[in-house]
Amino acid sequence: MVEANRTVVIPLNVPEESRSDFHRTILPYAYCQQEAVEHCWPDTPKQPDDLQTSKQDAEDALYDRLREDTNEQLHSNLVQKAIKDATSAVSSCKTSWENGDRISKPDFYDREQSGYTMTYDKRAATYDRYEATFSTRNGTVTCRYELPAEIEGTPYGEYVLDRRWSFSTSKLVFDGERFWLHAVMQRQFGDEPVYAPQTDDASSDTHNEDTHRVLGVDLNVDGATAVTSSGQFYGNADALNAYRSEQEQLRGELQQTGTRSAHLRFQQRRGTEWRYYDQYAHYVANSIKQEALRVHATHVAFENLTRIRKRISNLPKFQQWLFKKVRKYTEYKLEQYGVTVDATNPEYTSQGCSRTDCDCVDEDNRDGKHFECVECGYTVNADYNAAKNVGFRYLSEELSNPAGRTCSSGQATSQLALVSGTLSLTGDFAECDWASTDKPHPQQASGSSSARAQ
Repeated sequence: MVEANRTVVIPLNVPEESRSDFHRTILPYAYCQQEAVEHCWPDTPKQPDDLQTSKQDAEDALYDRLREDTNEQLHSNLVQKAIKDATSAVSSCKTSWENGDRISKPDFYDREQSGYTMTYDKRAATYDRYEATFSTRNGTVTCRYELPAEIEGTPYGEYVLDRRWSFSTSKLVFDGERFWLHAVMQRQFGDEPVYAPQTDDASSDTHNEDTHRVLGVDLNVDGATAVTSSGQFYGNADALNAYRSEQEQLRGELQQTGTRSAHLRFQQRRGTEWRYYDQYAHYVANSIKQEALRVHATHVAFENLTRIRKRISNLPKFQQWLFKKVRKYTEYKLEQYGVTVDATNPEYTSQGCSRTDCDCVDEDNRDGKHFECVECGYTVNADYNAAKNVGFRYLSEELSNPAGRTCSSGQATSQLALVSGTLSLTGDFAECDWASTDKPHPQQASGSSSARAQ
């Protein structure tokens, strides 16, 4: 069985008289979190292995004491989830330390923060299709979901109202102003993928099991955030960067003010800002997912993130985070369809000509968003050219490895999804025969959307 998870962010209508119940519950909850951190984090850790990351060990050592310390006012499962939150945070620090990054001890008990998060499974909360009931230190609180006027096509309609999906452990989030449910929906699928690409031949009702179809994706720090080999442009990195600049300026002004109210607003804005970025990443990933299904792709190929980090090392780490999120979200959104999301070496994909009868690689080929081959004269959008090259690279270096392919007939067909058709590679990769139906005239799509769709 294959298990798929989707997160749907739902605004909650919390009764005014019950808001303080959550605010009082976070105090013992955060206390349990921080006590677990103190247990897992020695005074002077010398190496990553000094950090303790076992949730079970921490729970065995702390559970009884924490129940007593909180006068048993906190639901037993909330104590367990607070311990798990802490060990997960320490585990992330350990991984970052092992990767050479600077780390700091998690601080869950910083009460100057205006927002907070609590983890609820179905023993401490009851999830329904239109409302949820949460355990607090003062009893239970039932909150209705605030739903859009048009539900069809929304994540709420696609996952929450679909009985094939069930609620799993989710998070209650307070952002300083309002409450949200980050509802985790879960579904199990059989071993066989529910999605199988079809051939271009409309008269054929069968799928050639030895056919691989790749959608190449180029990620960018300006212009469109993602461009596909099929000529689709998603997101607006320039607008996103402008938004980031505005937020940075606002944060700077709040820091200079120095008052407590300014600090609280700073914390609130930071949470709002990063939720915006996360939704942006979901929007781009959803767009890539829909395009992959439209062209019947079996594989989606991104640039290797490690090499992307090297290429944009002089730019803010935000771009690295965004690219990682887009790929991660695309991968889990396509998981249920049996579509593989992978990465390949992007070296020279922006400088090389994507025409199959030209092998020119020259830095003079590209000028901003304009690509014109100095040898054959091929002219096209530079990002679209790079997306095709990413797909070509994946076809030749990843799918060409016989050990990594299943081929029952002895003959294999690999295709790259393009603007108006596919480019096919048939037979032995050592002696390939390319056949192209590509007519590249990409037109950039407009902007991005920051919906609550995940």
